[in-house]
Amino acid sequence: MKVFLPDFLSSKNTVPKKIVLLLPLLCCLYNVNAQVLFRIEPGFLIENESKNLGLLLNIEPKVQISENSIIGLRFGIALNSQKFKNIDNSQFLIDNQDNYAVISFVPTYDYFFNKNKYRPYLGLGLGYYLLFDDLDVLTPNGSREVIKGSTKNQLGVLLRGGLEVGNIRCGLEYNLINKADIEMPNGQKIGNVNNNYLGLSIGFIIGRKKN
Repeated sequence: MKVFLPDFLSSKNTVPKKIVLLLPLLCCLYNVNAQVLFRIEPGFLIENESKNLGLLLNIEPKVQISENSIIGLRFGIALNSQKFKNIDNSQFLIDNQDNYAVISFVPTYDYFFNKNKYRPYLGLGLGYYLLFDDLDVLTPNGSREVIKGSTKNQLGVLLRGGLEVGNIRCGLEYNLINKADIEMPNGQKIGNVNNNYLGLSIGFIIGRKKN
């Protein structure tokens, strides 16, 4: 299985690097009496078309700005969320349709409906989604051509909700991402990939809550 992170954070991807710089800035809010928390959320995709299991992992530093409102910056990775569509299967076939990753950097806002131990919430976010862009394409004569840079990164919307009990959180999230065209090196579009995904996760919050 390929390691995706170094490809996405290569020198040509300057936008994610700029977003990563927001993490120290967010943590600096510790010094202005804000409540800084840190959440880790492993989970799985509820539906996917891959032969392999769809998994997700979110890591999110967040700041409580009021008793009912929290802002954060979610770093997420989803495996096997893709849905490929060919324009003409008689000309090109996409071979490696499994073990495909999407990495996201999404500023978030969560609203909690009460201040009790059992706290239902709704949240949203708008961010940047990096798509794995090395695809193997098979031609009808059986030859193989490796496409480099065949898909472009996309903007996406995050919608989520769930229940937080103490420092444990169970949530459902939907990531709505623009479809990305799949292009040959000569610029010919041979299809597209839909990376929208619905996931279920259980999160663990690190950080002492202030009363």
